[in-house]
Amino acid sequence: QKLNTTEMEGIFERIDLDGNGLLDEDEFQQLLETAYVAIYGGDIEKKRVEFFKAFKKDDEHDIRELTKEQFTERLLALHQELDGGRKGSELAEVRTEADVRKMIERFTPLLRHSLDEVFSQFSENDETLTEEEVNRFLIKTNGELGRGGTFRHVAAILEKKNELQDAPAELTREDWYGIFARELSEGKWWQVVFDLEVCGSSVRASHTSSSGDQFYQGWLDYIYFAKMSCVGVQDALTDSERSKVYSDGDALPNEWHPSDHLPVSAIFSWE
Repeated sequence: QKLNTTEMEGIFERIDLDGNGLLDEDEFQQLLETAYVAIYGGDIEKKRVEFFKAFKKDDEHDIRELTKEQFTERLLALHQELDGGRKGSELAEVRTEADVRKMIERFTPLLRHSLDEVFSQFSENDETLTEEEVNRFLIKTNGELGRGGTFRHVAAILEKKNELQDAPAELTREDWYGIFARELSEGKWWQVVFDLEVCGSSVRASHTSSSGDQFYQGWLDYIYFAKMSCVGVQDALTDSERSKVYSDGDALPNEWHPSDHLPVSAIFSWE
């Protein structure tokens, strides 16, 4: 959401309690506490140092006061943290827990079903995964512990949970989804497919040609647009080429199309 100059100045003045034109550490701390209490609740004292680190640049060693320009920059960063990305944009990067939740919302029913299937395979109570149970999954998919993005995401979640509770940490089904949301945000869709298939579950959309051959079809690329009208979309294959693939089993790549990817192209007009 974009704020105009007047709105930004109004926000600054409301937070600048002593009216000296600068935000000091106490005023900035009050902003953080007000904004983050909904996320961290009673754990806010423990997170206080992290809050200040998150709003420092690499070349800033100690923030005591903020100018109006610095405040504007940090307010936009705070908006990203709370809202989980720019409103109206499609997620391509997961930086916050809000981003993770948005990515999970975009899971297809087939992917969610496959994740649930593997979760139930390793969970004794079908509600949570103990560290031992999730380690069995990691060993099955990676061959050992300590390697791969999945291990890194699991370790981070377990470490955070162990900091907040005395009992051994366990992964909920939502935590499980979050692990793969982070993997997908890093472009590792192939890793997700591999991990699930190693465990006996598939998210591939399989088709059978008239010749009886099996082949895989997946939609990986998209064109996102706003404030424009889509007036035409180019077919990726001609009718003749489509017949060769779907009827004759002439899967890609082949002699007439040297790639297993098909282009996505469209024509747009300004509204």
